[in-house]
Amino acid sequence: MSIQRLHTTPPESFTNPPLTPPLTDEKSRLSVLPILEEIKNRKAGNTSISCWSEYTLEREGYKDLLQLLQGDADKSLWGFVRHKLQYDYFPSTSRFILRMPTPIHESVIKSVIEELQHQLRFISRGDGQSAEFAKEVESDGSATIDFEEPQFGSHAPDGQFRHSGANYPGIVLEVAYSQKAKDLPYLADEYILGSDGDIRAVIGINLDYKDTNKGTLSVWEPRIVRNIVGEDELVAAQVVADQSFRDEKGIPNKFASIDLQLQHFATEAFAQTHGALKDPISISTQMLCDFLDRAVKRAAVRQEKTGLSRHSKPWVRKRPRERTPDEKLEERHEKRFRDHEERAEENMERDDSSYKAGSSFEAE
Repeated sequence: MSIQRLHTTPPESFTNPPLTPPLTDEKSRLSVLPILEEIKNRKAGNTSISCWSEYTLEREGYKDLLQLLQGDADKSLWGFVRHKLQYDYFPSTSRFILRMPTPIHESVIKSVIEELQHQLRFISRGDGQSAEFAKEVESDGSATIDFEEPQFGSHAPDGQFRHSGANYPGIVLEVAYSQKAKDLPYLADEYILGSDGDIRAVIGINLDYKDTNKGTLSVWEPRIVRNIVGEDELVAAQVVADQSFRDEKGIPNKFASIDLQLQHFATEAFAQTHGALKDPISISTQMLCDFLDRAVKRAAVRQEKTGLSRHSKPWVRKRPRERTPDEKLEERHEKRFRDHEERAEENMERDDSSYKAGSSFEAE
């Protein structure tokens, strides 16, 4: 989905071309308004929004978007973006993607995170350096990950685990469907290269439950390789490549699993103070299949409304909470702002068309 528009040129533009083009910053600011509106709709819980929305967004436009989000009248909007909104920004390809996991994906993500937390808690109950290390590792949910080098963008993963003393998470989890699956290698690149290898493992779980029952696993880890001129380069190496953990019939592949060590949960700099941290942490394919089966069943009950609900309704009517005067005033201000921006965008399009037309006329 692109927010670029086609322009039509009115006839009078050829005789009265504007002397200067529209301001770049104004064009950039207006171009992000559809994204801003969709983010607000997602925060409001609008269920009609697509699970995947993709926009073309240059770096200047992304900066403008961040400024608008931080300066919005709704002060909770920025916190929603930083900690709950799931999105990816790829500066190298000028792509801004808003994601919304389906109930099935959300359930699988939750189950995987809970299992990893359970194993970390088990290690933390022991003695020694591993126990002390494990006590400080927690799930960071979908909190946005930014990098010092801007070319690696910003990403809000499906799941992540970070040690309290680390700048970056050690583990990043992405549960993909068809649209997102193609981006997993590029996401792994940005996570690992952008963090200078401090992100130790990117786990991709690709679920193709709609067309088949098949599921695959991929894992990327940082590696240093020597190029053809003898220089060392940091790369995101795919150490597990699309390994099937479940076939088309839903049968688990007993030879596949997610196999990690405690050291994967934070930068290798911790090895200097905590030792090797070789404690195994794993999730079997049977577990993954159970997570997916349970998620599908829960989603079916929810969609078909076959679950239990109350039958008696001992009330005459429902009385919703009334809006306060301040809330009503804020809504009016918001509507006035949207109307103003729409008029400004229309004017900008007319000016832009006129400028292009005038430039063509003068060239002839």
